[in-house]
Amino acid sequence: MMTGQKTNSKTAANSRVSIVRCGDYGREAVDAAVLQSLESTGGIGGVVRPGDSVLLKVNLLSPTGPEAAVTTHPAVVRAVAGAVLEAGGQPIIADAPGYLYAGGKSKALRKSGILEAAEQLGIRAVQFENMERPFIRTEVPGAEWMHEVMAARLALESDVIISLPKLKTHSGTWYTGAIKNMFGCVATRSRKQAHNLGVHEKFAGAVVDIFSAVKPALAVMDAVVGMEGEGPQHGRPRHTGLIMASRDCVALDSVASTLIGFNPLEILTVRNAAARGLGEGELDAIDIAGERLDDVSVDYEKPSGRQIDIHPWLMRVGSRFVKVEPSLVREECTRCEICMKSCPADAITMEPYPVIDRKACIECYCCSEMCPEGAMVVRKSRLARRLIR
Repeated sequence: MMTGQKTNSKTAANSRVSIVRCGDYGREAVDAAVLQSLESTGGIGGVVRPGDSVLLKVNLLSPTGPEAAVTTHPAVVRAVAGAVLEAGGQPIIADAPGYLYAGGKSKALRKSGILEAAEQLGIRAVQFENMERPFIRTEVPGAEWMHEVMAARLALESDVIISLPKLKTHSGTWYTGAIKNMFGCVATRSRKQAHNLGVHEKFAGAVVDIFSAVKPALAVMDAVVGMEGEGPQHGRPRHTGLIMASRDCVALDSVASTLIGFNPLEILTVRNAAARGLGEGELDAIDIAGERLDDVSVDYEKPSGRQIDIHPWLMRVGSRFVKVEPSLVREECTRCEICMKSCPADAITMEPYPVIDRKACIECYCCSEMCPEGAMVVRKSRLARRLIR
């Protein structure tokens, strides 16, 4: 953990991360905090020019209300959209829910409050899949695993992309932020392809491949109320009281993950993106503007699905004893079939309740992530509970 503000003389201005206090989602408080965070990172005018088409890529995981802390809060979306309008840009808000059948036609936009925020400003808010020719086959130069993806046409055609992530833990990747938020810019088939890589390091590399193909010019993070524990959907809201911003998504994720109790380079997306030169991952090389990191840090409860720090050889030998796997709580299940449809490995069948083929399961936790009732939980064996920090 950092003991104070770190500033390296070699730090590029683009790797500055602003941390601004914001106690609640009241309009005045959020507008002021977003404006201050943007000014601290060079101002919105340094990113958006008059006439630019600007994609505001929100986190729209599932059709849930803003109080659940699953999606980017509409107050933050409205504040950033307002700043874009002031700069003369033409904003459009968009994302795709985790899986199309979980979101329905604009259902997630409506439930999250984001559609109403857009209507108040007179701008468009869409789910990618509802557009004409929503995804385009796109090559990814320099990719490690996803050399070609079906990318959102809107993201490819926008002059500027701004990522608006929610500060959350994640059962599969430990932490989700500005980098992983761009995972929603590809079609379901590309997401399934990434998940089917299986190994955590490969999946993180695939997420970074996608990030590199639709790289944002700016990120503004909703960290007023984040999510701890079994994120990104079934964790607990945690008041953190911050708005964060940076033109460097890797630097933002490095600082934000540190803020909630991780070593940033153990977040595989941060480590992979930094190694490829897509942003700054080393805390000592990041200029933090505004609040001191130590003064605002909150130690979040970590998710059950965290990877285990154990030698790969020992892991292979003891894998049948060290288990972190999805499990059904039958009394909570409504047999909606979303877990089955969400499984990229087709490891779930309905008989009539979900049954998981353990040999086919790749432990991506998509079933748990997308289950609207929280009936699919991530369970650890006794040894796993002892080994996971």
